Amino acid sequence: MSADPEYDHYKPDEFGRLAVLYRHAFGIGEGRARQYVDSIGEGSFRVVRRAGTLVGAVAFLDMGHWFGGKLVPCRGIAGVAVEPAERGRGTATRMMAAAVEETRADGFPISSLYPATLPLYQRAGYAKAGDRMTYRLPLTVLHGLRPDPLLERAEDPADRTTIIRLQSERARRTNGLLERCNLLWERAIGSPERPCSTWFVPGADGPEGYVTVGARSDHDRSLQVQDWAALSPRAGRALLAFLGGWHSQVSTITWNGGPEDTLIHLLPEVGAGIASWEQWMLRITDVAGVLTARGWPPGLTMAVTLSVTDPLLATNNGRFRLEMAAGQATVERVGKSGAADLTLGIDALATLYTGHLAPRVMADLGMMEATPAGLAAAGMLFAGPRPWLADTF
Repeated sequence: MSADPEYDHYKPDEFGRLAVLYRHAFGIGEGRARQYVDSIGEGSFRVVRRAGTLVGAVAFLDMGHWFGGKLVPCRGIAGVAVEPAERGRGTATRMMAAAVEETRADGFPISSLYPATLPLYQRAGYAKAGDRMTYRLPLTVLHGLRPDPLLERAEDPADRTTIIRLQSERARRTNGLLERCNLLWERAIGSPERPCSTWFVPGADGPEGYVTVGARSDHDRSLQVQDWAALSPRAGRALLAFLGGWHSQVSTITWNGGPEDTLIHLLPEVGAGIASWEQWMLRITDVAGVLTARGWPPGLTMAVTLSVTDPLLATNNGRFRLEMAAGQATVERVGKSGAADLTLGIDALATLYTGHLAPRVMADLGMMEATPAGLAAAGMLFAGPRPWLADTF
């Protein structure tokens, strides 16, 4: 019987083996694998080895999610790959369990990812936590719109600071958006290897929106909006009118958005559709830490007791009393006497925490048990914009 796989840091001399894993998992060649490793950084990779041979890998992206107007530190999970002959042997499950434990030890109260399969990540305590949608719009819908004001091309490298400021302000107003790491910023607004162009919506006190576009596709006459932000209805309408001006070169535009998308609600006519839709997952590694890290609706004064079970991280098991006053939360462990207001697993807590599903829906699905008072309190505490992401990783 072969020894169990061992979880460890990646070593640079293992790149050849890692490249083979990525070829099998993602269909990419050695050159793209090298670029991927370099963009994330060798120190951010973890591997599992069986009998000294690398048979699995995972990459960490340290960043943050915005919830309730506050930034919650997060470790993103990417590049998960396992040797085909290892599949079905529990190797990926052990690797993800070790990654979750390391994430908790490193002080990140949450971890998030996009799943290629659900069971693996559900076993590690991850749960569906938000949406990412790609909208497609025929430019005929925008016919006749004129930009007001006219957009201004971003030319100065220092303009990136303004772009980051606008995106951070947008993120504060909703739930789920990322405080991006450098890799995700390069994907969003371009890099020397993949240039994009950005235009600002000018305002009285500085730019109040921007849009970044990449190369248009002659194959299907489409234009992909790589990134955007609109902090006012005026900015949103200006972006739509600007995009409508591409009608002679393209017939459709696409952009990434959420279920309560600003641009969709500013359209002058029907015609938009959803080109793709996916859900991302989140894992809570520190119950008390995550409840105090996020922002909460102001003006609430209440308390709820949560009974949480976590098969992987024993420190998350038990009862936690969440008290809210003037938008500030305190959390303490309490004894087992009396009924808990909410009884749920660590996975369901992630779905509740982000606001992906309403508490009533979660109870109806059997994801948690709740007293009538607990259900009402959860509905107020976890109210807010529906969580979404613009980025993939």
